[in-house]
Amino acid sequence: MKNSSKKYQLTLLPILVILAFSTFAPTLVYAAPTAVSDKDWQYVNGNSWAGNFSPQNQITKDNVNNLEVKWVFPVGSKSQAPPGLQTLALNEGSNTPPIVANGAVFITTNSLKTYAIDAKTGRQLWTNDYILNVSDIQKRLPVVVGAPHLHGVRYWASGDAILVGGIACDFFGIEAKTGKISFWVKDLCANVPGNLYNYRTGLGANAFNNIGTYDKGKQFIFVLPGAMHTGGYVGDARHVTMGVSMDTKQVIWRVFSYPPQDVATKDWATQECSIGFFQTYPCSEVAAKNAAGLEWDWAQPGEKPNVWGGVTANWGQALVDEDTGFIYTQTGNQGPYTNVTLTPGPRLYGSTLMAIDMNAGKRAWWLQPFPHDPYDYDCNWGGILTENPTLGKVYMKGCKEGILYVMDAKTGKPLYTVDVVQDAVGWGQISAAAAKEPSQGGVKFHLTDPLSFYDLREWGFPDNGKYCGSPCINFPSAFNGIFATDMSINPNTQTLFHYSNVVMWAFKSLPMTAGKTVQQSVPITARDNSTIVARDVATGKVKWTYFYPYSAQRSHMVVTGGMVFTGFTDGNMRFLNEDTGNLLRTINLGTGIVTGPTIGKDSDGNSKIFVIAGSTSIVGPYGGAAYGGLGALVPGTLVAIGLSDRAASTVTTTSVTTTTATTTATSTTTATTTTATTSISTTTATTTATTSTTITSTQPAQTTTLTSEVTTGLPSEITYAVAAIAVIAIIAAAFLAMRRR
Repeated sequence: MKNSSKKYQLTLLPILVILAFSTFAPTLVYAAPTAVSDKDWQYVNGNSWAGNFSPQNQITKDNVNNLEVKWVFPVGSKSQAPPGLQTLALNEGSNTPPIVANGAVFITTNSLKTYAIDAKTGRQLWTNDYILNVSDIQKRLPVVVGAPHLHGVRYWASGDAILVGGIACDFFGIEAKTGKISFWVKDLCANVPGNLYNYRTGLGANAFNNIGTYDKGKQFIFVLPGAMHTGGYVGDARHVTMGVSMDTKQVIWRVFSYPPQDVATKDWATQECSIGFFQTYPCSEVAAKNAAGLEWDWAQPGEKPNVWGGVTANWGQALVDEDTGFIYTQTGNQGPYTNVTLTPGPRLYGSTLMAIDMNAGKRAWWLQPFPHDPYDYDCNWGGILTENPTLGKVYMKGCKEGILYVMDAKTGKPLYTVDVVQDAVGWGQISAAAAKEPSQGGVKFHLTDPLSFYDLREWGFPDNGKYCGSPCINFPSAFNGIFATDMSINPNTQTLFHYSNVVMWAFKSLPMTAGKTVQQSVPITARDNSTIVARDVATGKVKWTYFYPYSAQRSHMVVTGGMVFTGFTDGNMRFLNEDTGNLLRTINLGTGIVTGPTIGKDSDGNSKIFVIAGSTSIVGPYGGAAYGGLGALVPGTLVAIGLSDRAASTVTTTSVTTTTATTTATSTTTATTTTATTSISTTTATTTATTSTTITSTQPAQTTTLTSEVTTGLPSEITYAVAAIAVIAIIAAAFLAMRRR
């Protein structure tokens, strides 16, 4: 018995230690994105892993009927741009989702004027203008400066700065409190190895929706893209992603997505074959079965890359995983399109998903969904990184052709794919012709077969040939494709939200001629529409859909408070039940909305929704209230929506913040007072549309009074300290117990 007691005592201690650590072990198991906060919206898509999710619980599905417009802020006209930019063909308005940090809201216009606005009052705090001498820049650098086309800026907590990409191979930080320039990194296109041509900074000026930051490695991540779309000029710059030291502001690594232009390269498509995929095929399998199809990518045998070739802007948010040191991104179209006769091969790394190891300065993996793409089915917008209990850490992204890839985040291996076009046919959004190629009596694109030499090197036109006639009537349109914009996710329920856009187009390919396009659009009569889709991440199965019959959609969705909401082209904000897709509320802002909304708190801790309304000049499926006509050529308005004063005073909230960087509260500086009130109509929806049924759902106005209660979550450092003390106490108790024995 004595020996047995000793054995018991020896066993007891490790068991107690294990049990003690298990009380807080879940906080140590999974890595998490930075800037997850109920008060801020620091990135274009919320946090460093994107997803457009906020954990706030002030504005919820239960009080959505108490929302009202709190203030409006008119965006300044392009006529206010500095003289140096007035020589460019500037665009009106702002396309940047409003950034929220420390009680302030930040937007940047298409003339690169950045505004800081008090989230509580709508009062302007400061502005910052981008000052540039265009002629001097073009003399010094290999760049043709064009008008900005900006999809996003972001707040960098470690530097307390707004990060903005310029149009002269540069990016800069603006002090969030004062509006002054805190740093400026310039001349990044000088002496790029293997580049022979000018960078063109118009449409592809700001290749990321935001400048990437890897704080652990003290790096900024920046992209210089090519700009070759449908031709027009000879010679496109070499696409490059680069790491820039936060300390020295010098380039420390480069990863290229286009071959060197000064030498002939036979093995460009196979140099990184061991880490890549063509669709779901490992590159090694394609190389074994179709080696000739991969040789001399972008070129004729023995020649340098063709002067018409190029890889364009990344567009979406760069996703940074501080835990692994990976950055996830995607490239734009393979240029040119639709005449691809002079640029044979898979055309790597155009229209390609990839992860880059920022510590090593090299690609970790790549996946090209559409090798040798002649349609302009690029991988625009950003993906989503998430930790799924079943699949592990995954990266999710869909490109224009409509195939959703769910990939292992470490290796890029496809875990499963979903053909959204087939889904759309199944739920009746579009006819069966959309899922069939022309040879089968349909209008669907031909997806390249990576094992076919013809498809990779001999297929020169998508029209007037083997796979389609002339003109080619094609689905989906290349105008942002099926997914249209950034996807969204609830990381807690692991539900993914995305669009299924239906837009048709028709075209003819033209000969390669300097100064002219190689594609001619052909008018077609078709009604555009869109469906919001909710999917289970682990299985890909559809949970519900919501149909929008009037046009395609572009404004990303926000997931918060048991709701999914966004702005629509008909001028309405619509709020859906996150679990069912039932329509909860509609707020009419009176003009088309194509920029994604955001949510954050003002200096009093009150949650507000921020959305840019009316700021669009897009022609086509998103054309404002005309649904296909020309949108408003006006700067637009920033609108703040919050709970009515009475409703806000009765809301019970729990504040949760898991940011990894700490900043002080924003102070105000000189300001110009702007209009703070407006009259905008609101309506309560009474009908819904889902996959299975139509349900009437209205939320009654709140009539009971609740006691205001705010609970603030503890910082992780305190949590760990308390847990450590608990562990020590348990171990001490175990020793005392054994000593008594």
